[in-house]
Amino acid sequence: MSDPITEVTQVVRAFADCWNRHDMHAFGELFDPNAEFVNVVGLWWKGREEIRKAHELTHATLFKHSRLTLSDVAVRFPADGIAISRVRWILEGHVSPEGAPLPARKGILLNLLSRGPAGWSIIDSQNTDVIEGQLSRPQ
Repeated sequence: MSDPITEVTQVVRAFADCWNRHDMHAFGELFDPNAEFVNVVGLWWKGREEIRKAHELTHATLFKHSRLTLSDVAVRFPADGIAISRVRWILEGHVSPEGAPLPARKGILLNLLSRGPAGWSIIDSQNTDVIEGQLSRPQ
């Protein structure tokens, strides 16, 4: 049996792997059937199918050639069978709704995961853009 940190990290890394392959079916399978996801602009999707369909739409257009790179994966376990993961990301190769190339974006993704009989799955996710020039910590 793997270490729980390794298992959760594998799910988090699979998020980026599925994104970069633009395989939104596999992406959706990372989520619990009743999962919720809030994206960087505040759209709130409820349920695996809604999450998958929303990402299928954007990966056919805005993110069709995008690449998601993860770093600084942090995992903690506030309760047995529950994990919280935060990860920094960089997104490149995405375009505007009009098709114009956009500069790279940075952000932080929070995933709440639950361990079930089939392993770890994402039960809640919230994505946040990092806005350059803002103070990162109180002085």
